Amino acid sequence: MTSIALGAVGLVFAVSTWVTWAIVRPSATGVLPQSFAIIVMLVLSALWVVVLGMAVLAMVFGIVARNVGRLAHLGIGLGVLDTLLAAGGVLVFVLTASDWLPGGHTR
Repeated sequence: MTSIALGAVGLVFAVSTWVTWAIVRPSATGVLPQSFAIIVMLVLSALWVVVLGMAVLAMVFGIVARNVGRLAHLGIGLGVLDTLLAAGGVLVFVLTASDWLPGGHTR
């Protein structure tokens, strides 16, 4: 049951972070983002670390309890989904953050 709870909360965090990222993300117009946008992006990147931790714990608890029944497998599946969403978020953050430096625009 703990595995499902962690996986579900991680999924909500991941989706919420992606939605916030889509709303607040720095523009791709070649103009450097405002300092407020950078601060929000850094907070969102910290949330990706939280989601990754929750996903790992969901998978670990699911693996420990996998002999109990189908609920453990559901928790493992949610943990894997959380991991994929968070890894994608980390990748997008790193690629976006490289454009924040004045010399970082390569497009």
